[in-house]
Amino acid sequence: MKVAVVGLGIAGLSICARLALAGHDVSGFEQFGPMHEQGSSHGDTRITRLTPGEGEIYVRLARRAAPLWRTWEGLAGQPLIEWTSGLMAGPRGSAFVEACKRMSQTPAALLPGDAVHVLTRGYLAMPREWDVFRQEDCGVVAADAARAFLLRQAPRWGAKLHHNVRIDAPIKDLSLRIGGERQAFDAIIVAAGSWAGKMLPEFAKKLSPRRRILGWFATPEPRMLPVVCVDNDVGLFGMSAPRGLYKLGLHSIGGVVDPDQVHEPDIADTELLSQQARLLLPKHDPTPVKMARCLYTLTQDENFLIAPSSVHERVLMFSACSGHGFKYAPIYGEFAQEWLAGKPSAELEAFSIEKRARAATHLGERPT
Repeated sequence: MKVAVVGLGIAGLSICARLALAGHDVSGFEQFGPMHEQGSSHGDTRITRLTPGEGEIYVRLARRAAPLWRTWEGLAGQPLIEWTSGLMAGPRGSAFVEACKRMSQTPAALLPGDAVHVLTRGYLAMPREWDVFRQEDCGVVAADAARAFLLRQAPRWGAKLHHNVRIDAPIKDLSLRIGGERQAFDAIIVAAGSWAGKMLPEFAKKLSPRRRILGWFATPEPRMLPVVCVDNDVGLFGMSAPRGLYKLGLHSIGGVVDPDQVHEPDIADTELLSQQARLLLPKHDPTPVKMARCLYTLTQDENFLIAPSSVHERVLMFSACSGHGFKYAPIYGEFAQEWLAGKPSAELEAFSIEKRARAATHLGERPT
C-alpha cells in the first residue's frame, strides 16, 4: 500500500519505520529539517514510567512499549533508556499521586514531602505537607538519540523521508499537494503535531497548540536527582540530562499559540523556572544555564486522539499528545499497522473519538 505520513516527529518516524518494515511503500514528509527543534519531539531526555498515573490504558501502553524499546536499542547499538527511579508528588490527597501508588506493581507507603530532603541528601526539597510516592519503574529516554536512530533505520527498511517540504493545507482527499504538484496515495496519516489541525481542520477545535518552557540547571550531584513529577498549579517536572545538568519543565504553564509564531524563552520565562528551582533544588544556582521552548499539542483532557477523517476513511488523524507521549513511541508504528490492516487493538480503539472519553481516568493536566 502506498502510504504518506505527514510530520516526522517521534510519532511520524515510528510510523514510517514500522510500516516500511511491514512492506508498505512509505513516504514521510516534514516541513523542517532532520532533528529540528520546532515541535515537541526534540531534546536530550524525556521521562518514561511503566506505571503512568493517567489511567490503566496508559499503563498497558507503557508495558507494551517496553520490549519494543529494547528492540530499538538492539538495532541502534546503544541504550535509549536509563532506568532510575522517580518521585511522584503533590499536595496531600493528590489524585495523581494516589493513582500512581494504586497502579504500581511495587506498592509502597506514601512519604511526607520533607522525607525527600533525606533521600537526596538535601539536593531536592518538598513541603512536608505533600504526599510523595517513590516509583521505581521510572527513567529517562534519550529523545534525540531515539529520533536519530529512526532517521537512520526507517530508510534502511525502505521508507522515503522528505525534509524541508511544505504540504499545502488543508488535506481534502487521498492526495497531497507538494510544490504545486499533486501526489496520490492509498492512505495518509497526519502526525503533524501542532500543525495537524491546519492539515485537517475538522479536528482543529479538538487540538490546542501550546507553548511550554524548559530549563537546564547545573548540579554537582546529578545521580542524587531522580525523575520528579509534581501535581501542582504549574505541573512541575524534572529529570536528569547530559553533561551534569538537571532539566525542569512546567507542564501546565503557557497559552494557546499559532505554531508558526512561537517566541523563544524570555526573561519572564527565566523567572518562572528560577522560582520553581529555588523551591525544588535548594543547593543549586536557580538560574538556568540554558533554556528551550517546546510546542505541545493537547486535547482538552490530554488523551490521545487517533481517528479517521471525514475527508476519507483512509485519512487518519494521529495526535499522540505532547507532554506524556514520547515514552510510548514504539507503539505508534504498531497502531498505524493495525489501522491499515483493519484490525485495531483495544488500546487503539480507546483513542477513537467515540471511545476516548473512557480511555483514562481524568486527573487533569499531568506532568509526564
